[in-house]
Amino acid sequence: MLAEILTWCLTPASLDARRTGHLTAAVSLWSRSVRCRRDWSAHEAHCHAIVTAAVEGCERRRTCLVLGSGLVRDVPLALLAERFETVMLVDVVHLWPARLKARRHANVALVALDVTGATDLLLDRATGLADPLARFAADPAIDLVISANCLSQLALQPVDRLERMSSARRRRHVGLGRRIVEGHLAALARFSGRVCLLTDSHGLDVDAEGRVVETRDLLEGVALPAADADWDWCLAPLGEWADDHAIVHRAHGFVDFHAAQARGRGGRSREGGAVACGTPSVEKRIDPSAP
Repeated sequence: MLAEILTWCLTPASLDARRTGHLTAAVSLWSRSVRCRRDWSAHEAHCHAIVTAAVEGCERRRTCLVLGSGLVRDVPLALLAERFETVMLVDVVHLWPARLKARRHANVALVALDVTGATDLLLDRATGLADPLARFAADPAIDLVISANCLSQLALQPVDRLERMSSARRRRHVGLGRRIVEGHLAALARFSGRVCLLTDSHGLDVDAEGRVVETRDLLEGVALPAADADWDWCLAPLGEWADDHAIVHRAHGFVDFHAAQARGRGGRSREGGAVACGTPSVEKRIDPSAP
């Protein structure tokens, strides 16, 4: 607890990030990542494989933009720094693990930005969502964009904050979560370079016998195309979130999201069946390194 308090107090973050709860959420994520390091290792390996394939497919390697860089565990930063002239890590706050990793590479920059575009709306400075990625989408030198497991997370803080506001405010912004998810996908579609999407789509509560007892849509009803790889991410093993169930997320990797969209949309859920959630790995569905 003391480490979390010190991290919250000492992390360079804007007043907006503190008021909207983004800093608190980032610290909570860091704390859980430490406790669940072994359970997350297979998920992170899948993510690295997808990103590596995306890098290999880039014809030019000038700038790489990582959206939702977080703790920089989902992407192989050393590889990106080696292959690209510039790497930009974009997130609303950057905790000390991310800052330490970035300092190892002279061509890696940290960009503090709320990619949801919801901050001004939530703080009564605007009536709609902003377009925070517009300036990046207009840059032809960005040859690779990585949306790093942030799509399902973008709406969490805005929707949570909205639910604590007046009923009039809630009515005025009905569907905010879906608009944020759709807005992020629309922003990705505007980039001329390759887009690599890492995301989860469904959350499953799994009992000790491996039975799925509840399923949640994490993308506000927004459908995704068929991915290049799908796997189960053991987000919270038994005892981490609850004593009677673990939490497993259906995760997906898109080496080239533009190409995936061109192929068409498809459901991302897989109902029923038993799901494994334990240390040290999660269940593997598709080998992202396979041809």
